[in-house]
Amino acid sequence: MSKNIVLLGAGYGGISFLNTVLPHIPPDVRITVIDRLPHHTIKPEYYALASGSLNENKVKAAFPVHSQVDYIQDEIEEIQISFHKVICKQQEVRFDQLIVALGCVDNHFNVPWAEEYTESIQSFSKAMKTRAKIDNLPPASRVVIIGGGLSGVEFSSDLSEQHRELNITLLERSEEVLSTLPDRIRKYVRQYLDDHGVEVLTNVSVTMVDDKAVYYGPDRTALPYDVCVWTAGIMPNPLSNPLLAYSNADRMNRIVVKENYELPYYNDIFVVGDCASSEFAPSAQLAHIQGKQLGEYFISVWKGHEYRPEPIKLKGVLGYLGKKTGFGLVNDNILLGKVPNVIKSGVLWMHKHHMG
Repeated sequence: MSKNIVLLGAGYGGISFLNTVLPHIPPDVRITVIDRLPHHTIKPEYYALASGSLNENKVKAAFPVHSQVDYIQDEIEEIQISFHKVICKQQEVRFDQLIVALGCVDNHFNVPWAEEYTESIQSFSKAMKTRAKIDNLPPASRVVIIGGGLSGVEFSSDLSEQHRELNITLLERSEEVLSTLPDRIRKYVRQYLDDHGVEVLTNVSVTMVDDKAVYYGPDRTALPYDVCVWTAGIMPNPLSNPLLAYSNADRMNRIVVKENYELPYYNDIFVVGDCASSEFAPSAQLAHIQGKQLGEYFISVWKGHEYRPEPIKLKGVLGYLGKKTGFGLVNDNILLGKVPNVIKSGVLWMHKHHMG
């Protein structure tokens, strides 16, 4: 009887696992992939979907094809660990081994009504919804973007390039945008945003959002908007929460896993990507490495070899500023201008066109 491995999520972590194991699947193993989309998507470019600079087909990539891999397009509703099954909207799927690669969702940090009234670029469908709202705005409308990290900076800069008729305001609670990156990068990005008409307000702590304005500061200063987009933080997909009964949570509520990405207190359930604890911040790059390492662990088990993962080494951070310039920190080297833009474009192209 075949052993069924169920993979939840076909993002960077899940696809990396698949591409690693496909040439090595034993004949008695089947893999079932459950995802709400019928294709893989290039999540680092969701901001460009929302701004209108990329057609939706540009961020899609076909799933790898294999005779022992089945794909189910469905909405996951619950993981029932004790019954070894996943409850979806249209069916139930039983598993012998489970891999959770469900990614993240927006973290609204309990800001009143932020979830109800802000748009998002965190998923394919939400990015498309945000795009539709922005496309319907009349000239001189105001778009407020909450969060000056990588997503907020890339989105605001691209939006200013695509929609020069709009007023764009970027809110950041720290002293400067991209607060975790070196000062030279922060100053370069801030100058770019200033030069391209993006109003940047820093040291701004949002206290409430309603259907007409964002409120910030102790006196609840009101900033009216026509569309408000939340890019201020993420958290693990809540569907992974049942797994915490067999592990612990780190400070970001990610699930602590063993060296082979297995739950500490439950065998044959594994977690990679934004739901898995790591010394590093969540990113597509990290999820890709974790998925590859998990695939290498499965191969080592199948072949009876010892699993010896190499320490994770991230190559750095790359960001777009519109379509012609960018910024990056690669191997502790600061990159500014056209070069990081070209490098990031190449990395994303390689990912899309080498899906297996």
